[in-house]
Order: sequence, then structure tokens, then C-alpha cells
Amino acid sequence: MIKSMFSLIALSMFFACQTNPQKMAHLSKELVEPIVASKGVSWLYTKNGDASFRLTAPLIERYDGDEPYTEFIHGLELESYERTGTKDVFLRSDYAIQYINEHLIEAKGNVMLQNEKGEQLETEYLVLDEKKERIYTEEFVKITKEKQVIMGEGFESDIYFSEYTLKKSRGIINLEDDQ
Repeated sequence: MIKSMFSLIALSMFFACQTNPQKMAHLSKELVEPIVASKGVSWLYTKNGDASFRLTAPLIERYDGDEPYTEFIHGLELESYERTGTKDVFLRSDYAIQYINEHLIEAKGNVMLQNEKGEQLETEYLVLDEKKERIYTEEFVKITKEKQVIMGEGFESDIYFSEYTLKKSRGIINLEDDQ
């Protein structure tokens, strides 16, 4: 009986001490510290002296390494401006991450995109491809126009959300005037 108990304890200790590669990778990721962290950020980017876009975020963390990225843990708001200074696109999300080398921004959670015509897109996930100047998602989207709401799955647009395609339209709701 004592030999059995000793064997069971030894066996338990052997399995308890084994390293799980997935857990180790997760723990090592938690140890990564940002190289820069900024709170209450409001940046105005310009091109040739004209406002190009404004970025506001409660917290921005920049990480370095082989695949550097910038994380907007508490979300962001991004306004894009035309040369005349008028706002043409507005983006808001609860969380975002910018992959520096890939020139991609992923926006997640309560994502809202609005164009200069006042059309509004709502989704939970949206990708902004800076190289291709495209915006897309495969998730559920709701587009609200002046007198119409369109729902579907999958969306692709130019970077200004002026010309877009809804991939799998689920429904169109026509809104009546309030009279």
C-alpha cells in the first residue's frame, strides 16, 4: 500500500512538472512590455500643412520586435479630412491594433464608420488595409443611410467608405419620413 501511494505521488509530481508549450507562450506574451505608452492622446496629422487626420485614444501602447504593433486597448476615434478641412470619414471602436509592418489596422468592438454623406456602418470587426486603401470585414454589418437600413455579412469599401459592396445582404429596411 505504501509503495502504491509513493508511486502515485511520484507520478503526480512528474506530470505536474511537465511544461505546456502553449501555456509558456501565453505567459511569455504577458511579460512583453510596451516600449512607449501614452495616455489621453490627441494627434493631428498633416500633409503639406493641411489636416489629414486626427487620432484620439485614451491609451496607446507601442510594442517593438520582429512584428511591431501599436495597441489601442481602450479604443480609438479617427477622423479623416479632405484638403478643404472638412471631415470625410469617422471611425470609432472599443479596441484597435495596428500592425506596423503589414500596414493593417484591426478595429474590434462596437465599430462605427461614417462617411461624408452621413452613411453609417456598424459592426464588431473591421480591417483597414493602408497599403491597398481598402476597408473590409466578413462579420455582420448594418449600414444606415438617409432612408434605409441594410444588413448583411461581409463588406468591402474604399478607404473613404464612399464606394462599397455588401457581400451577403440579409435585408433592407426602408425608413419613412416622420410627418
